[in-house]
Amino acid sequence: MYKLLIKTICVLTIFISLPVTAQDNKHALPLRGINLVGAGFASSALPGRENFDYIFPSASDIKIYADFGMEVIRLSFLWERLQPELDKPLNAQYLNGIESVVREANNHGLFVILDVHNYGAYQSKLIGSDEVTQDSFNNLWFRLATHFKDDKNVMFGIMNEPNRHSAAEWFSISQGALLAIRGAGAKQKILVPSTFWSSAYRFFKKDGTYSNAELLGTIKDPENNFIFEVHIYFDSDSSGTHDTCPDGEDIGVERIKDITQWLKTNKFQAILGEFGASQNSTCLKNLDKTLAYMDANNDAWYGWAYWAAGPWLGDYMFSVYPPDTNKYPQAKILKKYIDKTQ
Repeated sequence: MYKLLIKTICVLTIFISLPVTAQDNKHALPLRGINLVGAGFASSALPGRENFDYIFPSASDIKIYADFGMEVIRLSFLWERLQPELDKPLNAQYLNGIESVVREANNHGLFVILDVHNYGAYQSKLIGSDEVTQDSFNNLWFRLATHFKDDKNVMFGIMNEPNRHSAAEWFSISQGALLAIRGAGAKQKILVPSTFWSSAYRFFKKDGTYSNAELLGTIKDPENNFIFEVHIYFDSDSSGTHDTCPDGEDIGVERIKDITQWLKTNKFQAILGEFGASQNSTCLKNLDKTLAYMDANNDAWYGWAYWAAGPWLGDYMFSVYPPDTNKYPQAKILKKYIDKTQ
């Protein structure tokens, strides 16, 4: 059924001229958010055991970040756990874990980004391959969107950090998934990621033929309700794997400056879906400057979600769990921008 609906929408987009700009941000400043992690832990343990290999954010975890002032939760989870067999029904227990986060977030007035945290693959096999077809990815999103289409606080994050697809391949996959979501009758905001690890400063990188910017700028959405998702980190290679940052306070700003201008020129918006800083003083200065830059360019930046928080993070260098501003200087900087009102 979903294939028929997708084909119908594709035909309609040929004959109906729709603007492709994202919906205007209704907030004076970008939506402030946090990545709550745990449901995607132990990705090699499949299906895994809840509360042993992985956990979902608890009601108390959601409350402490709502009380801290966050407005959106980016919830990462694994496709393999949600849909253990391609093209088959979603796993009820795992889906219930996602539902519980959505319900609790709604109780506190928070949005939830449903983030398929799979790096463009299923069991290490790329979307678009013979083993994991475009139709199978569309099937996942049709089922997931059908389930959550009436939850107004839900946004759909198509995929976390695809990195082995060309820009052309990823454009086609993203367009197909977006139409599958719309074919399910879901009208909520969709986050379209870029390939090359969703890196903001690689958004213009050509893979020999095309760049993300050239192709993703032509995405068609019948609901005209999508934004782009990009990520940055402040270390030397923007991988988020080092606890030090190169000299300078404008590394983060430089890494999002070009895409900011592109968004403005083309009347799009984006969310910075991941960024994190260690307690290194240079990294912290970059965190501060980057948040200030997004505030100053809120016509381009719909929101941001800091990476990361969760009870199993331990002494992870980017952790702000719990959001104690005395223990975590990162939390203190985040709070500075959360408390801004205009």
